[in-house]
Amino acid sequence: MQQVPANGQTAYRYKPAFQKEVYRCNVNGRFLLKKFHLSGILFFKEMKNGTVHAIFQNEMGFSFFDFEWDEQGRFKVNSIIEQLNKPAIVKTLKKDFNLLLMNELDSNSEKIYRGRRGEEMNYCFSLGGGVAYYIVNAGRLDRIENAGKRKKVITINVKGKQGNTVMPDTVLFTHHKANFTIGLHKMRDYVDE
Repeated sequence: MQQVPANGQTAYRYKPAFQKEVYRCNVNGRFLLKKFHLSGILFFKEMKNGTVHAIFQNEMGFSFFDFEWDEQGRFKVNSIIEQLNKPAIVKTLKKDFNLLLMNELDSNSEKIYRGRRGEEMNYCFSLGGGVAYYIVNAGRLDRIENAGKRKKVITINVKGKQGNTVMPDTVLFTHHKANFTIGLHKMRDYVDE
């Protein structure tokens, strides 16, 4: 990759802006010899006071967690079930959603690199002992990668982004070290309910 001058470009033009988004969510993974699966509905909602909530519920309305970011992007756990209330799980989910929503990025550390494939641009941010890449192909956000010092930690593939600031139709979080995935598929029919 070759670093290029910013010329006024920034990854923040891909930061999602929304009032309410609803996704069908599937979590699949493996821990030791056990497999696990969790499914439900994930709501992203911006409140009138500027806070953003991510609420994950099953189809019957039982809430697994309710996370909140205030106007300054500070994270807060409003509620979480006991099985998920582990520091490593909360930290991982916070990082996932921060990457997707482009929260807690150090804008002063942003660097732009041209990818090997001509049209691919990589917007790189320093991120707590590693880096976050927002990879844009032909003017559209294609994926987000978080890498540690030696290898990738998370890959977030985004598909069906109809505009720069629109939440994508499909999101797939692949955790390379933790060995689990989170799949999100936008539900258009229920957004107004």
